[in-house]
Amino acid sequence: MSKITRWALPSILSLSAVSGVSALITGITPQLHAQFKTVPTTLIEWTVTIANFSALLTLIINPRLTKRFGVRKVVVVGLLMSGIAGAVPAILTNFTAIFSCRIILGLGIGLFSPHAISMIAHVYQGDFRARLLGYQTGISALGNAVLLAFAGIVIVVSWRAVFAIYLLLIPIAVLVIRALPNVADNEKEPVNSNQRLPVLQLFLCLLAFVTYMLIWGVQLKLPVLFASHHIGSPSTANWTLSAMNIGGLVAGLTFGRLHAKLSAYTLSLGYLGAALSVFAMVFVRQPSVVILASVFFNYIYSYTGPYLVYRSNLGLSDQLIDRVSSYLTMATIISAFFAPVVWNWLGQFGTGTLTENALIWIGGSLSVIAIGSFVFAKNDLKKDPEVSNQVQQLMTYSNDWS
Repeated sequence: MSKITRWALPSILSLSAVSGVSALITGITPQLHAQFKTVPTTLIEWTVTIANFSALLTLIINPRLTKRFGVRKVVVVGLLMSGIAGAVPAILTNFTAIFSCRIILGLGIGLFSPHAISMIAHVYQGDFRARLLGYQTGISALGNAVLLAFAGIVIVVSWRAVFAIYLLLIPIAVLVIRALPNVADNEKEPVNSNQRLPVLQLFLCLLAFVTYMLIWGVQLKLPVLFASHHIGSPSTANWTLSAMNIGGLVAGLTFGRLHAKLSAYTLSLGYLGAALSVFAMVFVRQPSVVILASVFFNYIYSYTGPYLVYRSNLGLSDQLIDRVSSYLTMATIISAFFAPVVWNWLGQFGTGTLTENALIWIGGSLSVIAIGSFVFAKNDLKKDPEVSNQVQQLMTYSNDWS
């Protein structure tokens, strides 16, 4: 491993700050609709989410690349690839070319984003490592909020200029070249292929897929809803999406305390609160209420993800924990690809506009899952009361990180 300098930590944490950079253009979907009128809605929304899907390819081969070239080179190539491919659409007028650039952007993200966590584990030890892992989640949410807020300012000048924000990845690449410790992944012990994930863990992975597909549906439809209901200026949607990330940050910091009180029912609260928020977005036309409901949605819904991750890891061997973590990551990434298809199809059924119908379907789905998770939590705690104690201990430790 190369020498660790005082700039090593900023270089590592900067990867967390830009790990969600693919969503940067979420707020300009109405402008994309207006510019490319003949392009189907699903393709317009795929312009936002396709980067998540293409990132899956480089995520899969990332361990081999880092083993051969070292983390620093892989991360630098990923940042430069994403920075250039992300910014080029600012000067393009052809939709196919813009869409292709978004695919390349995703390939770059898949090269650098996994190392936002792995570099902390490689370089730091003990309590300091634990604290950094806790900070990593918060920095990721804060980075998303800042980038989306910046997009809300830039969009006033031009919606195309929002793409230029991706150029910020290039200075980060320079910082990484100078300061990121260069490590290679260690060989892992042979995996026992006979070990299989329990049915519950497979179900939780499926639930994670649905959970993230629902949140992608809200985030994709929100800018269009704001435009159709004449809520604020074009930058209002970006500012709201930014505030939603802050809500997610607050939820992450308070999750342990809430779970200590509600235990498995935390999941039900997240889904129910999100359902009520979505219905408020659709049926209450007061702009301030819609904005507050949007922020509250991301806040309350952000309690579901941590619970699914921790619950899916309970009682598993180290090998199975790695496997379920991979499945969860793939579920969240693939959900971004399917969200436009599912919600635009369901949006055709209903009495409102496509956007309103899609959000109503999302609210209804959240309500059904909330009821189902409540019944499951009740039965789960009766069947195995120790589950509650184990998760509470994990949440207490998680709180100590931050």
